[in-house]
Amino acid sequence: MERLVEVRERDEDFVDFPQESFGADIVESCTDLALDRFFEAKNAFMAPLLNAPGIVMLYSDDAEITLELPVEPGMERRKFVGSAEIQVLFEELAEIMISITAIEGARKVTGRKAFWSGIIRGVHRARREPVKLDALFRLEFDEHDLVIRQWSRLTPAAPDEAPEATEA
Repeated sequence: MERLVEVRERDEDFVDFPQESFGADIVESCTDLALDRFFEAKNAFMAPLLNAPGIVMLYSDDAEITLELPVEPGMERRKFVGSAEIQVLFEELAEIMISITAIEGARKVTGRKAFWSGIIRGVHRARREPVKLDALFRLEFDEHDLVIRQWSRLTPAAPDEAPEATEA
């Protein structure tokens, strides 16, 4: 059986859409989904159930991470390039923190680049006390939704407010 395919110069159904921005919207939508998957996977793979190779799979082989963690000696500002160094980074973070969870506050996606801000909560391994950090991430994804560049800054967050006492 022969299939007939109609070829048109222009798809009439999309005449009212600005053609150059339509593709950008699709890329941003994909980047938005990649950002969701990135933080879901990081939360699943980080301490206490560290799966460093699983985290590394979120990054391209030659990815670069710049991390600023001014509250932790030796982590004030460090750069990691490539899968092996990125795996070392997450192993070192697991030595510092017993548990780590990222909680989203806001995001902005433009093309394959994303800005994410939120809170990182965890428990410091040596001090055995809760940690709350304000987190800023700038991420750039490749066409396979792998991170090729990441810049992160983690700083102490304002303490949680104690719940108000209620009168009995």
